[in-house]
Amino acid sequence: MPLPSFAEVALSEYRDGVLTEVSLPFSAEYAVLLKINGRPYITMASSGNYLREHVTGYLITEGIIAAADQIARLEIDEDSLTVDAVLADDRIIAEKLERIKTISAAGGRTRKQPPGEDLIRAKLPRVEAGVIVEVMSEFLTYSREHDATHGVHSAALYSLAGRRLVFFDEIGRHNAIDKVIGYAAAGGISLEDKMICSTGRISSEIALKFINARAPVLVTRASPTTLSVALLRRYNILAVIRAVNGRFGVVNGRDQIIL
Repeated sequence: MPLPSFAEVALSEYRDGVLTEVSLPFSAEYAVLLKINGRPYITMASSGNYLREHVTGYLITEGIIAAADQIARLEIDEDSLTVDAVLADDRIIAEKLERIKTISAAGGRTRKQPPGEDLIRAKLPRVEAGVIVEVMSEFLTYSREHDATHGVHSAALYSLAGRRLVFFDEIGRHNAIDKVIGYAAAGGISLEDKMICSTGRISSEIALKFINARAPVLVTRASPTTLSVALLRRYNILAVIRAVNGRFGVVNGRDQIIL
């Protein structure tokens, strides 16, 4: 049974100089323990739903695996919110896990090496400007949970012709993108002729997810960081930013936009 995505919370609301007691819906947050091959790996803040897609996408975007078929099985305990990802017996995966450093209690992680040059894209798909505008107009008004809580990020997978394939709400922008990529990987859906839309800020971590997943087109209503722009340009991702109200900017791939 899906966990509640939000709950009513009593609080005081300030309006017109008066404090009033009200009840508002807030997004629910759950701690999900991810194990890899039986060993605790990370505790993730999550909505607690679609754990298979979330974990599959997370393992790909973190560069631990390259494809969904490298997961031998996912053991999901919904009562304890624990997922054990049993990975294929593969020397490269074992070496990657050996190199990954422990995440500190403060949430910091040792600096990763940049992705290999084999992930630099030689070419990009072409996208019509009008399709980007239409897609973002639908995408940014699709979430009922955001209307209720104003406490979630969203991500979605669209065809280059503007057809929505899947949509996820999440409490974190990272999680939402992981779920989209995990959905595509688990379903054998190619990203080469797709675009991934996001409501969230594009940090270097988000850029690295696109690079590791080999996702060619990123569209967001928000802004990138300077480091993420450098990564998106180096690895040649078509990156559309501040896509809202019929406008958008392009930080890489300008020549691929069809006017």
